[in-house]
Amino acid sequence: MHHYFEATEREQPLPALGDLIETLTDSGLGEFLASFSPLHLRPLDWPPYRDRVPDRLRVLVDLFAFGAEIDARELPQELGWISVELPRAGVAIFDGRNLQLTAGLRLVPVAGRWLFCTPPGAGLSHYLGDDSIALMLRIQPKANATVLDLCSGSGLQALHCAGFARRITAVERNRDAVELARVNVTLNRLEEKIDVLQGDMFEPVDGRQFDLVVANPPLLPVPDGLPDLFIGHGGYDGMRACCRILEGLPTALSPSGRAHLIASCLADPDNHYLRDLLATAAKTHHLDITATVVSMKEMAGADGYLEAMASAVAREIGQDPDRVLAAYREDMRQRRATHLSFLFLMARHGSGRVELVDMRTPTSQGVWHIG
Repeated sequence: MHHYFEATEREQPLPALGDLIETLTDSGLGEFLASFSPLHLRPLDWPPYRDRVPDRLRVLVDLFAFGAEIDARELPQELGWISVELPRAGVAIFDGRNLQLTAGLRLVPVAGRWLFCTPPGAGLSHYLGDDSIALMLRIQPKANATVLDLCSGSGLQALHCAGFARRITAVERNRDAVELARVNVTLNRLEEKIDVLQGDMFEPVDGRQFDLVVANPPLLPVPDGLPDLFIGHGGYDGMRACCRILEGLPTALSPSGRAHLIASCLADPDNHYLRDLLATAAKTHHLDITATVVSMKEMAGADGYLEAMASAVAREIGQDPDRVLAAYREDMRQRRATHLSFLFLMARHGSGRVELVDMRTPTSQGVWHIG
């Protein structure tokens, strides 16, 4: 039987957005989505499994997991209201019959939270990928803590920290991402714990201190001379935003506070450049920094990593891929950079000590994890 929600006929108030998670969990959608690796979020690879989903779930899988346009009349009766509430929240479009999530968005469960986001391969806006998950798994709880989530994006780190922290402030520069993060906070019924602010880095929280600072900053290395990449631009070495965060930590961290950051850095094979960069930051800002390098990619290697990165950047800035690739090669030649290191930073108040832990494994295929 088809069930179609007609707003003009309703007599009871619409369910709140926060009711969606429980209904989707009861439906079994979460069971389907949990079958895929939580370390490699790839919704674009899920469609081949559609036929294995029970018939009653396919309309929900199509809408939320695949981002497909669905006939709202096919929705289960208990979810008919979303054709009104999702467009009202700005995450879907409804034309009176057909319903579809806003371009690129998916709804995914991660570690007990659900959130709207853009998965890898669907663009950088509202991005949530392997790096986001990897950073989340490194955050060590500080009970009853105050948390600052910088470069919050769709809000994953803030949502995760709400499980143990007393109060979380999420800061994001991109206005659209701010609105989406607020939707995700409401979706998870965490309005009393999480504030989402628009602004640049520490500016919206100037003068405040936090027990934990978490950041997944823009980390794509982009050669000088290319048009600015609004989302993801990490400067010529990938570390521009990361260094700005390290600069702000002395005043933003409480006396016993710590910070967890994720980063990537264009470097030499032995990471001398990275070590020197962090040593300068630690000494200048009186921090103790532990840097854990989990992988390193040879930019001119046979796996085509440089070409793939240049192609992604070219797509975002609307430039010819060959021109962007040439800019990367010339920039790397001038800086004598041959590799891209992927790393995590833990920082706290200190005396300027830097510890670089090299966890690279030659046989590992992973980027943010060994494996």
